[in-house]
Amino acid sequence: MRVVVIGRTYILEANRAKWTYLPPDANLTLVTPPMVRHPLKVYCAEPSTCWPHFLVPAWGTGRLSGFAFHPWRLWPVLRRIKPDLIQVDEEPLSPALLEVLLLKRQLKCPIIFFSWENLPIRPRWPFSLARRFNLRRADGAIAGTEEAAQRLREAGFVGPIATIPQLGVDPQVFRPSRNEALRQQLGLRTFTIGYMGRIVPEKGLWVLLDALATLSGDWQCLLVGEGLIRAEWLKQAGDRGLARRVIWVPTVPHSAVPDYINTMDVLVLPSLMTPRWKEQFGHVLIEAMACQVPVIGSDAGAIPEVIGDAGIVVPEGDPNTLALAVKQLYLSEAERAALGRKGRERVLAYFTNERIAQRTWFFWQEILDARGSVR
Repeated sequence: MRVVVIGRTYILEANRAKWTYLPPDANLTLVTPPMVRHPLKVYCAEPSTCWPHFLVPAWGTGRLSGFAFHPWRLWPVLRRIKPDLIQVDEEPLSPALLEVLLLKRQLKCPIIFFSWENLPIRPRWPFSLARRFNLRRADGAIAGTEEAAQRLREAGFVGPIATIPQLGVDPQVFRPSRNEALRQQLGLRTFTIGYMGRIVPEKGLWVLLDALATLSGDWQCLLVGEGLIRAEWLKQAGDRGLARRVIWVPTVPHSAVPDYINTMDVLVLPSLMTPRWKEQFGHVLIEAMACQVPVIGSDAGAIPEVIGDAGIVVPEGDPNTLALAVKQLYLSEAERAALGRKGRERVLAYFTNERIAQRTWFFWQEILDARGSVR
């Protein structure tokens, strides 16, 4: 089966890990922009060592509404490969998806897309026209969560939908391995409440600060990441007498993430819903769960779907309940251990790279069978 996968996500080698678990007869080609602009940094494409990887010039790679390839550079690549199926890992209003679907008649293969959208949206013109066209023309969709699948149905998509997260974890990399050396290096000497990710208001960092301010006992907070409110958050933590309890580390390389998670006794993700954003998955949750670090998350967006019964879910924006949940785990090593085991079991069942690759492969076969295509 010749498959072309297109999208910003796969400029990074770490994000391609799931594809190594495809069957041997999967003939995969990746198409990505040469770079992606992110609010915190610019990511340059890392060369693929396993699959053909075409870097096609693109505009607007930092836009949430999607980006556009240079069509005269993209279309010759697709015509030359003659794929049996194309997966565009971009949202339904993406210009990149539109570019591929405009070539559908010439390519004569099914085209599917990926979506995280979990809020009802009414895109402005011309994105509204592109989205409507894309939803009518696409042969299938992969939704990152059940709520994203529901949004696609509400938007009028009638094709087959598979609910599969975009990225999983490697359980051999993300595994329980208490990192006492790093704890000592960071100055962590007691119960550690961890947060890892963007330091922005919608991640509920002010809620976390309010919760920490009410906690008694011997604890520390490890904050790993960068963002717009980092300096003010640390200042207010100091103003509230928490300066000696809080340790901040800038964003670390992905290869170092398991080490930092394994310094924590609990990982907290207290995200908040905003009018334009709702937590779409919370990948750090499955990373922590794979390391058998118990997790506490708010009930915003997909967090309850990800955690299931393998962690504690609290109401969003409620620092008192969050503090009680942290205290509950602080006081019970047995409960921390039990939730840690359940978390890893849940990851092994649903969220490994291997499991995600298998489910994606089965969906590709379903799409090809429905079209009567030759595999």
